[in-house]
Amino acid sequence: MVEQRAYFDLLDWLNQWDTVDPPAFLHMLQRAYWTGPVTYIDAVTTNGRLRPQRIHHSQHRNPDKTARNFQSKAATEHLLKASSSLEPLELASWQGTQSRNHFILGYPLPALPGRHSCLLVEQTASPEEISTWRRAHDRDILSLGTIFNARLVRPLRLDPGGKGRKHPLTRRERETLAWIAAGKSYWETAVILGISERTIRHFMANARLKLDVVNNAQAVAEAVWRDLIPRLAERPTPETGLNR
Repeated sequence: MVEQRAYFDLLDWLNQWDTVDPPAFLHMLQRAYWTGPVTYIDAVTTNGRLRPQRIHHSQHRNPDKTARNFQSKAATEHLLKASSSLEPLELASWQGTQSRNHFILGYPLPALPGRHSCLLVEQTASPEEISTWRRAHDRDILSLGTIFNARLVRPLRLDPGGKGRKHPLTRRERETLAWIAAGKSYWETAVILGISERTIRHFMANARLKLDVVNNAQAVAEAVWRDLIPRLAERPTPETGLNR
């Protein structure tokens, strides 16, 4: 049984740091409440599909592979259901798990307009044990998840246009993102901008870090959503640069 103090310990931890470490918090949540892996996801909807913007785990996982898993049709349906609900839900697994005692509990979190946020908590137990666990801990998980989510999105609420951010994208990082968004490779972008491919990779790594995303596709989506790069139609064609 979880100690009553666990909730307040986690609440104090969230409130004592100016910058929250998402994996560390989720790991502590998993340990405190004796759960399986815990995942936080924040996504936007594009053409009826979820495009993850932030994914954090209580355990070390390959971020690119995880992002792809969340883009399947089954995952989209379950995540939309979880993030749009008014209360926690028990979700069927879309990850190929066959055990009838394996559950994914979805906890909807308040999100910015156009965004969908939720906590996914995996549990392996009998239906009776899950029911007992949820009666004891649903309220704590939902409350802590809401506070955690608010800390993560607070910079977006205070500065939705991206102006005056603590870590704005540089001009070169925005240019690099624009060409990557246009479908250019690292090498092609390097030729267009007249710099080395290694520098392009450095710019993209910086952009992913500043935008708090796990891959280039998410970096482009996040930068466009924040209006940090020009519309692609407004940029000149790169073909002349490639033929020099």
